[in-house]
Amino acid sequence: MKNHRFIISSQLFVYMLLLASVLTAACSGSDGEAEEENFSSTPGGVFILNEGNFNSGNATLSYYDPETKKVENGVFQRANGRKLGDTGQSIMIWDGVAYIAVENSGIVWGIDVETFKVKGQVVASSETKIINPRYVQIVSSTKAYVTDLYSPYVNVFNPKTFQWTGAIPTGQEMNKGYCSTEEMVQVGKYVYTNCWSYSKKLLVLDTERDEMVREIELGSWQPKSMKADRNGKLWVITDGGYTMESESFGDDVPHLYRIDASTGAVELDQALDTDEANVQIEMNSTGDVVYLINNDIYRMSVTDTHVPVRPFIKAPVDSNGKRHKLYGIGVNPRNGEIYVADAVDYAQAGVVYRYGEDGVLIDQFRVGINPNHFAFK
Repeated sequence: MKNHRFIISSQLFVYMLLLASVLTAACSGSDGEAEEENFSSTPGGVFILNEGNFNSGNATLSYYDPETKKVENGVFQRANGRKLGDTGQSIMIWDGVAYIAVENSGIVWGIDVETFKVKGQVVASSETKIINPRYVQIVSSTKAYVTDLYSPYVNVFNPKTFQWTGAIPTGQEMNKGYCSTEEMVQVGKYVYTNCWSYSKKLLVLDTERDEMVREIELGSWQPKSMKADRNGKLWVITDGGYTMESESFGDDVPHLYRIDASTGAVELDQALDTDEANVQIEMNSTGDVVYLINNDIYRMSVTDTHVPVRPFIKAPVDSNGKRHKLYGIGVNPRNGEIYVADAVDYAQAGVVYRYGEDGVLIDQFRVGINPNHFAFK
């Protein structure tokens, strides 16, 4: 949903009581409702992670074949005989494995991209400092980082063995029960991560020493999404916090930033329209074109000095004139095609739109509830 799900800090205690039972169900694999199916994925396929609804345990994984335009929904459960979990947050592919962070289940799955079968998992436990995992960044063949919604650590694990190997303290103080780190990008030996929940900061991690070495503070609240371009610049979009009748935090005005990664200097700071759904940034494979969701889809060169006035792709409008809730975006590195996730009303099956690099619609199809991230084979 827009900004946070507004989980108050007192609910964190309730969450911890529920976590043990959720993890038991997630890790036991005893869903017991369906036989496992055998899959053999196609070259160039697209994974769509569907977040589901918080506390409903209905996150799912879809798979789409661009050649045949065929979509298979619920492939994780169908291939493994167990549910994906509660609140699918992110997915990324490395060396034939898709790493899926399922936030409220406290688990990072690793599945084979050909068969969709589970190869391993890293879970929240008394041995790790994982609570609600958000994103995975592969640092090397033996090291991966995991960010977290609540934990004041970036956790470290081996992406081949799925063994937890340590944690990097971020030094961030709790604010309203959160202490989050979010998306990660690597420039040279440094990994940059944004602190979304009730923060203005980006953190810089030294991957050789596995420690936080500095912070970059922005003028706008809640940096939500971040990518790096070919010139070593960080592109960051904030959601600005939120304003409600009962509570306000920030001014609800998103900002777009371009930052020199080496110096932390802000080169671009542009206020955007108040967002009705979600803000997100994506980069093309050559790192010279930025796409952003700010109600509609905008496209700009990394050398541009401002966001275009007119959107590149407009959000669909329903029969009542209400704009749909665009929730995620991905750019296929093979051909530059643009995939846009539409949450519709956050309750029914979402829609994915597939556009050509020119912005012309090629296909659209139904997936699971709240599609939010894409991964390309």
